[in-house]
Amino acid sequence: MAGLILKDLMSIQRQIKAQAFLLIFFLFISIFMQQGLILFTLIIFIVTFQAITALTYDEQSNWDKYANTLPISKGDIILSKYILSVLLMLFGLILALPIVFIIHRFTNNNWASAEFFLTFNLLVALAFCMLALLLPIYIKFGSIKGRMFLIALCFIPSILFNLLKEYLPDITLTLSNLKQYMFFAPFAGLLILWLSSLISTAIYQRKEF
Repeated sequence: MAGLILKDLMSIQRQIKAQAFLLIFFLFISIFMQQGLILFTLIIFIVTFQAITALTYDEQSNWDKYANTLPISKGDIILSKYILSVLLMLFGLILALPIVFIIHRFTNNNWASAEFFLTFNLLVALAFCMLALLLPIYIKFGSIKGRMFLIALCFIPSILFNLLKEYLPDITLTLSNLKQYMFFAPFAGLLILWLSSLISTAIYQRKEF
């Protein structure tokens, strides 16, 4: 398992280095706008979605055909991608939180605000939920169709906003009532990600290479 995760980390290291320049650019934007949440959101989603990048590299190099000749179970191959995503999420949090703290510390924003805590939990849970949705799709249909689904997924929030904008006050009130339970949102996201791993394993075991 450790070898599979190390292989993925070596595969995506160039991608991460390339995206580091993007992070530096948004770091200056966050400082200028005095909004550390912009950088926090970007870091979380960039590092977490590297698991999808690892899947794409595996497909392009025909890694699965080779891996299935090795004494490695298909369940371990899939589980390694999910563990990788969680480890990268933790790495992103360790990287982002001190930077965001410094930005908030030297601006007029209140670091200890309830709004930031709420947004923090929702972003982490959302990242896990999106991975839980996208990983089985990439495993089932491949990177090309999976990328098309990801693009379509980017438009869903704006579509939902237009459809539900007349109900937004009620939705906002509902979310405000759920604030006390937002501490559990990341754990709920992890649970959904675990259930997704079971689905992905079942899909992968039925694939022929």
